[in-house]
Amino acid sequence: MKIIWSYIRPYRFAMWIAIFLMFVELVVELIHPLLLAKIIDDGIMQNDLQSVLYWGAIMVGLSFIAFIAGIVNSFYAGHVSQSTGLDLRNGLYDKVQAFSFANLQKFQTSSLITRLTNDVTQIQNTIFMSLRIMLRAPLLVVGGVIMALFINVQLAMFLVVTIPILIVFLVFVMRRASKLFKLVQQKLDGVNSVIREHLGGMKLIKAYVRRKHEVRRFTERNKQLMEKTVSALRLLEATMPILLFVMNLSIIAILWFGQAYITAGNVQVGEVVAIINYVLRITGALTVFAMIIMVFSRAQASSERINEVLTTEVDMQEEANRQEANPLNYEAIKFKNVSFKYPDTGDWALEHVNFSVRKGETVAIMGGTGSGKTSMFQMIPRLYDTTEGEILIEGVNVKERHVDDLRKSIAYVPQVYVESKEYTLLLFEILMRKAFLVYVYNFASFFL
Repeated sequence: MKIIWSYIRPYRFAMWIAIFLMFVELVVELIHPLLLAKIIDDGIMQNDLQSVLYWGAIMVGLSFIAFIAGIVNSFYAGHVSQSTGLDLRNGLYDKVQAFSFANLQKFQTSSLITRLTNDVTQIQNTIFMSLRIMLRAPLLVVGGVIMALFINVQLAMFLVVTIPILIVFLVFVMRRASKLFKLVQQKLDGVNSVIREHLGGMKLIKAYVRRKHEVRRFTERNKQLMEKTVSALRLLEATMPILLFVMNLSIIAILWFGQAYITAGNVQVGEVVAIINYVLRITGALTVFAMIIMVFSRAQASSERINEVLTTEVDMQEEANRQEANPLNYEAIKFKNVSFKYPDTGDWALEHVNFSVRKGETVAIMGGTGSGKTSMFQMIPRLYDTTEGEILIEGVNVKERHVDDLRKSIAYVPQVYVESKEYTLLLFEILMRKAFLVYVYNFASFFL
């Protein structure tokens, strides 16, 4: 979460304003039962209408203050969450753009899409809800217990005993749910992967009559997603009945012993009503914990997936001492004892390749499928880096040149499916213009 916090930090001023306003709402909510006890004991029980109106007016005034604080809190919470999401998506996108092909092999395209969209949205929602209600719920539980102890220690002891047990239970559920929701996000990656492949290869699927196979494939992945989601949600939904059962037992115990204390004259009616009011508020806060656990569990799983991308080390580093190409060098491209193998594989795709291409020459590389032709060409613009040896462009090692300058000087056409003649002609025109500009530049360089 440290990396996520680094994206929140620029908006910490707005965050602290939201937290302060949330505390205002919390304080008002904790004071209300005390004012209610005053109305009952000093007003209703004493038949004093003036006291009822006085304390009632104070309750209304505090409620209005809490209402204004809640509206402004929502504004700042939305600002922090949306701004953090914007920066996080930009950071992820910039990181992915810096990846080499070797880095991209570690992540499926569908997984990167999910991390840039769904996972960032989970973080956004968690930040907003934390500043709006999530921090307020645990603070209300703690504050409610303290205020109940302030009113009557004996009756409040039921809360002191039950609340810690429930908190331990909720922590256990949250840890378990976090692992389950991480699996849910992985299954979502699988569904997105199938959808992307299906939409991208629609014409081939129809041409080879593979529709039923693709439907079965998607249905299987979708079913796996449903099963993992149901498993996670069942665990969370089981917490609500347990919380309500324990808290309702506490209410029954407080009412039972409270009636005895009122009869004995040890407790006033307003005090028992105030404690019951605190118990009901604590119960409401604990029921929110089920939602909090779900949101935080998903956010924790999403933050781990986002951190995985942001902390991935880009294996294609630029040399500190960059050099400019020498246009007078007669060798445009030179491979010097180049060997290459893909990451996490033991087999060499290329071994000890040596050749040079002079300016003006046209060279064709021929070979069977898997012989390393594509790998060789991908190393020239540094889509991959050589494992051993070096590649020289106009006498300079490609690793010693700025990546942007290197790739701007190279026209590279990958093996793509061309859908229209217009696209083919446009691509040909762009390449011819680039080749003409390079020719003019080389010709002019002899006279400069």
